[in-house]
Parts: sequence; C-alpha cells; structure tokens
Amino acid sequence: MKEAILTDLSGKYLDPTLVADSVTGVFDRREPVQRDEEEVLEAQQPNDEQPAEPETVLVGYTVAIPFPDGLYEPTFDVQGYRQAMSDYEAAYAEYIAAMAEYDPEEEDSQPKPLLLVDGPSFWRNGLSQEEIEALQPKPVPSELDLLRVENAKLLLHVAELEAKSEQHSEHTTALHAQNAELDSKNEQLTQDHATLLLQLAEKGVI
Repeated sequence: MKEAILTDLSGKYLDPTLVADSVTGVFDRREPVQRDEEEVLEAQQPNDEQPAEPETVLVGYTVAIPFPDGLYEPTFDVQGYRQAMSDYEAAYAEYIAAMAEYDPEEEDSQPKPLLLVDGPSFWRNGLSQEEIEALQPKPVPSELDLLRVENAKLLLHVAELEAKSEQHSEHTTALHAQNAELDSKNEQLTQDHATLLLQLAEKGVI
C-alpha cells in the first residue's frame, strides 16, 4: 500500500488515503445523490425489472501521484494532467506504429522514445505568493545584530555631539573675534577722545 491524496473538485488537498502500490494516476471520486423519500419511491422499479443504478455526483479526485515538499495548500492540476496523459497516449500510439515500420537496415533514423509525463510537476501552491509570505515567520535578530544596531546608534549619537561641539566652537570663536573687534574699536575711540581733548587744551578751549 502507498499514500494517495483525496482532493476537492478544484484539486485542492483534503486528506491522505491508501491505495495499492500499483495504482498511479488520477481517479474520480463520486458519491450517491442525496434524495428525499418521495423521490426514492418514484425511482423504485417494479419487482420484475432490474433496480436502477443509483445516481452519483462527482465530488473530487483521488490523486495517486506524490507532491513535492514545500507546497502551501497543495493543489493538483487535474485537467492539465489528464490533457498531458491524453497527448502522451496519442504520441505513444504513433511511436509504436513508427517502431513497427522501422527497419534498422535502412537509413531512416530510429524513432525517439517518448518522455513520460512528469506527474508531480502538476502539483502547485494553492496560496498566492502574498499569502505565502504572510505565513512566513518574521526573522528574529540575533544578539550580535542587536549589538550592531545599538553600536550604530551610539556612533551616530557621538557624531551628532561632535558636530554640535564643532558648531559651538565655531560660534565661540566668532564671538571672540567680535569682542576683539569691539575692543579695538573702543581703544581707537579712547585714543581719538584723548587726542581731541589735547587739541582743545592747546587751543585754550578747556
């Protein structure tokens, strides 16, 4: 026995089941149609007739084809697989016919053997890429990463303090230059005032 997959009508994974080792492919899953009591009585046949076969409805598929690891909500492309198998069977019939007519002694090339249908490739993700990414756990930073972040923040803070200190030094230097200029002007005014007083004294004005 080996594992197969029960799917819904869209090929979406429902539950695992067991099948014989020799079973491979995709098979319909059908269930009897639910009827009420009146419909059952109407469908009953007279005693001299064979009972009618119960009506069934397609409810999904049994997929005896393994799916690759890492799929999210695995979904099987039933129609695509069946089309590929149909194409393969038609091509295989042509290959058998060509092989029957092939004569190794003639110059015609031998028909190339066919590649088997890759059943597992018809499984796909049932979720979109955005939904898959939303399910992925967010990466947790390591202690080393946290230390690097803190160190970067600290270096940035130090750089900001150094920039402010340099700006403050430049501002202080500018103030000293202004004070020196004012002192020079004040000294010049004092000299001019003394010179003026001396001139007035010489003239006898004071």
